[in-house]
Amino acid sequence: MPVIIDQLQINQAGAMATTNPLENLQVEASCSVCLEYLKDPVIIDCGHNFCRVCITRWWEDLNRDFPCPVCRKTFRHRSLKPNRQLGNMVEIAKQLQVTNKRKIRDENLCEKHNEVLRLFCKEDQEAVCLACEISHQHRSHTVVSLDDAAHEYKAKMQKCLGPLEKKLQEIAHCKSREEKKAGELKRKVEDRRQLIINEFEELHLFIADEQDMLMQSLENEEKEILQKLKENVTELSEQRIALNSLITEIEEKCLQSGMDMLQDVRSTFERCEEAQAHKSSQVSIELEKNFYSFPRQYFVLRKIIKRLTGDLTLDPETAHPNLVLSEDRKSVKFVDQRLRDLPDSPKRFTIYPCVLATVGFTSGRHYWEVEVGEKTHWALGVCKNSVSRKGETTSLPETGYWRVRLLNGDKYAATTNPFTPLHITVKPKRVGVFLNYEAGKLSFYNVTDRSHMYTFTDVFTEKLWPFFYPGIRAGRKNAAPLILRPPTDWE
Repeated sequence: MPVIIDQLQINQAGAMATTNPLENLQVEASCSVCLEYLKDPVIIDCGHNFCRVCITRWWEDLNRDFPCPVCRKTFRHRSLKPNRQLGNMVEIAKQLQVTNKRKIRDENLCEKHNEVLRLFCKEDQEAVCLACEISHQHRSHTVVSLDDAAHEYKAKMQKCLGPLEKKLQEIAHCKSREEKKAGELKRKVEDRRQLIINEFEELHLFIADEQDMLMQSLENEEKEILQKLKENVTELSEQRIALNSLITEIEEKCLQSGMDMLQDVRSTFERCEEAQAHKSSQVSIELEKNFYSFPRQYFVLRKIIKRLTGDLTLDPETAHPNLVLSEDRKSVKFVDQRLRDLPDSPKRFTIYPCVLATVGFTSGRHYWEVEVGEKTHWALGVCKNSVSRKGETTSLPETGYWRVRLLNGDKYAATTNPFTPLHITVKPKRVGVFLNYEAGKLSFYNVTDRSHMYTFTDVFTEKLWPFFYPGIRAGRKNAAPLILRPPTDWE
């Protein structure tokens, strides 16, 4: 075995450092470059062995003078000879290592010194042999016999059992409780799911009935208008025939002699005047609006309305000095006598006699209703947070106001630029205001007849505050307050 002998001679220093033959064999079966077991071992001209891959990479960038990684001897040519015998020895070393580890584990032997483990190091919490005890690693540690250590640690472990068993019971109890919660949650979810299904089935039926009613109303209205059109066309046809007959008669009379032409001339002229004075009737094809213009969600899905509705109150710190709020802060009215001793709040309006709500909005959908009653002058809507509160201003969207107002008892308008007149057929006693912040829409509804009044469309970027202007007094006509009311239940 010249190859093996050469390898042992080369690593003599390493071999002399240990007295364990297996360790010596493991050293000799290792590559000096990667320090792992040799893989596909090759021998170079100086007699050293390496993994084929390791020595090839070592010489990768060289064209001549190839050095040995161990002895540094150089060679003119690259020469790699397979060492199959050493490869077999490497496999044997691997098997011996596995066997030795199994033996050490089974016989309680020290992996380092291959001696029986008889002692226990308290500092490192591990079993050691007699050689370990006197080694530098454990020399200053407290070392006791395995039996003493086992007795001591058994007592400590038994002390741990009580708290651990208690903890186990707690976990078992929690597990049982959480499992019951899961079952209870499943039942609650199923109950809620069924409730939702039932609620929406009822709403679907209601909506279907509403749709059928509206479609039938529309169909009846179409028939009624078509009948009027038919009757009017028939009447116009009769008038056309009569006119043609009269024209023919007059043309014939014009061809007659004087005496014949003048006979019944009074009757002829009377019929001419009557024909000229007759006004032809026209049938309007405008459809009725009130029965369908109010959005269905506000009186069909009344629960949704209630969810959108907050409990608004009026903010006294914003109220103009000529405004008086009710004790519950739900209503506001104008008084001629300016209130004194009011704190000079930066939020207070001092020129425009209005008041804001205590809650503003930067997102979401919100709905509120205001009773306007028989008032002749009022304005409702929202304003942005940065509006001027101390000086003169125009209340337009450009300055941060989105309002609908009534003036002189019958002049309704959206305060756009210029104002947009609103043609209101039924005077509202109560007005609904719906804000959809993300959509940039502010809508007003006549709650009295469930009709749409006006919708602003804009881009909202600031906090918006519900806005209330009760109007100045005009004798007793406009003395009533504006009153915040709960939403109407559209049943």
